[in-house]
Amino acid sequence: MSSEPQASSAAPAISVEDIRLSYGEVRVLSGVDLTVNRGDVVALIGSSGSGKTTLLRCLNLLAKPSHGKISLSGDPFFHFDNGKDELGLSAAQTNAIRSRIGMVFQQFNLFPHMKVLANVMEGPKTVKGEAHSTNRDRAMSYLEKVGMADFADRSPASLSGGQKQRVSIARALNMEPEVMLFDEPTSALDPELVGEVLSTMIELAKEGMTMIVVTHELGFALEVANRVVFLDQGTVCADGLPSDILMNPPNERVKGFVNRFHQTAEMMKPFIKI
Repeated sequence: MSSEPQASSAAPAISVEDIRLSYGEVRVLSGVDLTVNRGDVVALIGSSGSGKTTLLRCLNLLAKPSHGKISLSGDPFFHFDNGKDELGLSAAQTNAIRSRIGMVFQQFNLFPHMKVLANVMEGPKTVKGEAHSTNRDRAMSYLEKVGMADFADRSPASLSGGQKQRVSIARALNMEPEVMLFDEPTSALDPELVGEVLSTMIELAKEGMTMIVVTHELGFALEVANRVVFLDQGTVCADGLPSDILMNPPNERVKGFVNRFHQTAEMMKPFIKI
């Protein structure tokens, strides 16, 4: 029986307090506070270099902050204060909590030597030691969900970028995460392939999956997200309803960013209800 603490149904899905991170003399995150509730779809936006991807990677400790607290469903798994580890969790305890957070990357990160189905099964097999038949059945169900079941025996090299990204989503889902993190999931795709990935993400949102999405797809943010968080120079510059942030920017910094995208309104129309 696992000795890990059980998630509290009343706790936020993700809670971040005063997260800071620097690379040498360069401060990337300057005290970020963020609370994401269950079922939230948060679009994390901002200019290049604002800290969006770094913040996302901090949420599952792919990047390790120098200071701050992170909790998942009420379970604290990171708390550093002035370089001191305040929790003292073992690596196994930390990794058990991290495994409850799914991550989808820009560049897919599929294992090229494995077939599609093996890619999707790898996490539960390696991390959880799950039985093959249970893992396989669930992996196939997630491939079906993202429209890739017919490609289970194909190699990643034979897939389009959009297909690879949908497989990577199925792979993350097969770990049965409580929260899904997406790091600009359409940025590496040709324009005609963006829609198939966004459609998959829209379906996940409709099903109530908690999602934090670093994105430049402002149409997706308006249509699907229930919150937009704008990062600027490593701090939260705005946090609110998508219609408030994107259609009525609360300050000049957000207004300047959003205006550049309003100039491409034709590209946004497929995702915006007029």
